[in-house]
Amino acid sequence: MGPPEGAERINDSIRLRHRDSSRVFSTAILFALTFLIDFPETLIGLDGSDDLRAILYHSMFITNKRVMDEYFMTIGVDWYVKLLRNKTDIERDYNGNPFFKPRPEAFDYTRNRHDLYRYYMFQLKD
Repeated sequence: MGPPEGAERINDSIRLRHRDSSRVFSTAILFALTFLIDFPETLIGLDGSDDLRAILYHSMFITNKRVMDEYFMTIGVDWYVKLLRNKTDIERDYNGNPFFKPRPEAFDYTRNRHDLYRYYMFQLKD
């Protein structure tokens, strides 16, 4: 999510300030719902490319839980996607091995901001 940069790119690293983040989240969810109704076999993924983005996406899911539960199957993915994209910039265990969960899981709405997912996905419920 972010403003367009030319005709083919979106600047997803810019810091935008909004008075009402709930409105921004609701708009993003409405856009996603509209898109998924037209393309029901599609899954939408949001990359928490840094902690601030992951916090925003986490907050979007939590503050809109009722709507998310009604229309979407929500999924959280930990470090798996980041490991595939960038083999050096990942969390490691005490032995230096990659620390990640190798599969997506149902989004845990009780998970707090100190235990963020790195990738957030959702698709229409059947």
